[in-house]
Amino acid sequence: MLEKLIQEGEQVRQTCAQDGMVGQFMVGEDYEKWIAKCTLFMERTYPKETLTQRFIEASKKAVGNSTSYYDTMIGILKALNEYEG
Repeated sequence: MLEKLIQEGEQVRQTCAQDGMVGQFMVGEDYEKWIAKCTLFMERTYPKETLTQRFIEASKKAVGNSTSYYDTMIGILKALNEYEG
């Protein structure tokens, strides 16, 4: 499932990233849906873990803001995937 979420995230980045005045930001239904799926996965698979809390904090600020929040979320997923693999 982690691998699938990572692949979806990379696709979402390509379709939902937009250029703004101060750099790229991400918006859109696909981005919102990906965040929701990831959050559900994190809460169910890694409840009360520090990384889950970091993911949720980033996700709350992610939509319409800098891609740095996306980078945090995808980085957490990739780290977990490497750790689990």
